[in-house]
Amino acid sequence: MENLTISAAHWLTAPAPRPRPRRPRQLTRAYWHNHRSQLFCLATYAGLHVLLFGLAASAHRDLGASVMVAKGCGQCLNFDCSFIAVLMLRRCLTWLRATWLAQVLPLDQNIQFHQLMGYVVVGLSLVHTVAHTVNFVLQAQAEASPFQFWELLLTTRPGIGWVHGSASPTGVALLLLLLFMFICSSSCIRRSGHFEVFYWTHLSYLLVWLLLIFHGPNFWKWLLVPGILFFLEKAIGLAVSRMAAVCIMEVNLLPSKVTHLLIKRPPFFHYRPGDYLYLNIPTIARYEWHPFTISSAPEQKDTIWLHIRSQGQWTNRLYESFKASDPLGRGSKRLSRSVTMRKSQRSSKGSEILLEKHKFCNIKCYIDGPYGTPTRRIFASEHAVLIGAGIGITPFASILQSIMYRHQKRKHTCPSCQHSWIEGVQDNMKLHKVDFIWINRDQRSFEWFVSLLTKLEMDQAEEAQYGRFLELHMYMTSALGKNDMKAIGLQMALDLLANKEKKDSITGLQTRTQPGRPDWSKVFQKVAAEKKGKVQVFFCGSPALAKVLKGHCEKFGFRFFQENF
Repeated sequence: MENLTISAAHWLTAPAPRPRPRRPRQLTRAYWHNHRSQLFCLATYAGLHVLLFGLAASAHRDLGASVMVAKGCGQCLNFDCSFIAVLMLRRCLTWLRATWLAQVLPLDQNIQFHQLMGYVVVGLSLVHTVAHTVNFVLQAQAEASPFQFWELLLTTRPGIGWVHGSASPTGVALLLLLLFMFICSSSCIRRSGHFEVFYWTHLSYLLVWLLLIFHGPNFWKWLLVPGILFFLEKAIGLAVSRMAAVCIMEVNLLPSKVTHLLIKRPPFFHYRPGDYLYLNIPTIARYEWHPFTISSAPEQKDTIWLHIRSQGQWTNRLYESFKASDPLGRGSKRLSRSVTMRKSQRSSKGSEILLEKHKFCNIKCYIDGPYGTPTRRIFASEHAVLIGAGIGITPFASILQSIMYRHQKRKHTCPSCQHSWIEGVQDNMKLHKVDFIWINRDQRSFEWFVSLLTKLEMDQAEEAQYGRFLELHMYMTSALGKNDMKAIGLQMALDLLANKEKKDSITGLQTRTQPGRPDWSKVFQKVAAEKKGKVQVFFCGSPALAKVLKGHCEKFGFRFFQENF
């Protein structure tokens, strides 16, 4: 009873007040150090725009202020509308990650820079249009002008432009099309179950480029090199993905509406832990490609694993199709029977097994990839902290399996004295310690990944507590924290039960699931105190939590990497 009283008193200790920062985070030295590559690129981008605007405006200074502004914005738009495609060259970016340029260029922020350039394009287009409109008003008011304002703005009669005077009507069409794409690209549409609206309207970039070639006399020169690279990459990706269709060998419906797909691995499909691919299933949507992280380790030669959370129209349709009695036009009993028969006939002849695979596992799909992510840096880290929130665990499923595979490969034990040691680094893995943190809302969200975590714990069971290579930390946010009066009795009972049973009551793991949200200051203080080497934090989850983690990493001097699609 005395021990319980002491424990409860310890839980009920009021948290220490957090000191308020003296200055904004963006003005701290740590912020500038951790974001130096992004800030350098932003400064270069802004300086280039000032230079292009100044040169174009000065060349037309005799035509008035409105023409100077319009020409300056137009020159900047020439660069933006052509270079914006370079940021989405995924194959080129994946190749660059393996070079020294990955240490200089912020390749992990290519999507954020793409979005930034989209905002700049829309803003410059509005200013460009307003400047030309002012110029047309001034021209129409002149006594010598033979054209009215609406003719200058909407028709080809004034002869403005290098292709049959089409600059004005193509300019109006471009502005309307860009605004339409901008609205359909907003997060409220992309993340509210209407990804298809974003996807199809974003394909209008082909029409935008075509209109820009007719609108501006010099745009084709800016587009020449980026356009060739872009269409060459698209052609290669389409050819590789369509060269040979692969099949979905097995489907498992997991808790929390997670669909686990086992896809036959193509012979020349080489990827690294944490990479992602684009998946197309014609029976779900013929022309839609969606990105998903590969959750299997590269050392697994036969199949590729994908864990897909049902959050949008396409993913919900995928889950419901396999859940229904007739998934994708095939009986669910027949599908499950094909998997069972394939497993039971492993001792039969290879030709019979192959026949069964072709006969029953004929759900055709196409994959495009693999593409690299920031998590490729993990094996170059010394102390890696992996943080996943909800389905954000999928990149780390592949990484954890590959890490433990490499760790076990480097570990040797003397058969005589049972002394164990780890060989020197032969596989470019510098890792000394891995902390894995998984945050979920409820108990069911842990179920689909527990089997892998159990295996990882069993692999480390023989190692001493202080020498463990991998340490797990589990948090359930819907549970009341230990500081809450309502939860004292429950948490005390769970602690006593976990100590008695040697496993957690929520997940079944040896690692105790902590209630509430993590105290990131304490978590990072513990990581820093271990002194296992240079710490790098890798996160996959919500942007709101990413912002919090980024601030703590700057405080402790840790490098922070976030995975984005």
